[in-house]
Amino acid sequence: MPNRGDRYVVQVKPSHIKWGEYRNPTNRAVIQRESYVKIPAGPARDFGLVRGTHYTAHFTNGRAPLPIKAAGNGPVQDGVQYAKQFEGVGRGACKVFTPWYQSGGVQVGDRVEVEFLSPTDVQFTLIKATEE
Repeated sequence: MPNRGDRYVVQVKPSHIKWGEYRNPTNRAVIQRESYVKIPAGPARDFGLVRGTHYTAHFTNGRAPLPIKAAGNGPVQDGVQYAKQFEGVGRGACKVFTPWYQSGGVQVGDRVEVEFLSPTDVQFTLIKATEE
């Protein structure tokens, strides 16, 4: 379980902001507006980000908090399935981050800082490549 102050930064890749176009197109039709926030293997293990765990997402741009979950088949260690991404909960789960990405004008190469405010609250901050 993460602690207050645990954080990581991930660089935005094309699949993060257009997941519905990049995931395996042989088993699903293309779905527009799907996106996610990546969880690298190191932070997943270090912070105990287990697949299926629910959190509340907070955004530095003032967007209202919303429920999210750690998802995807990340690394398995000692029988624990770690997550590889944050997404929404329920129907349209992979569309939850899209409005935030769009409102921030996210581009490939920008970064997302993920910081835990508590074991169940996560702050997402977009860092534009031009701000570095």
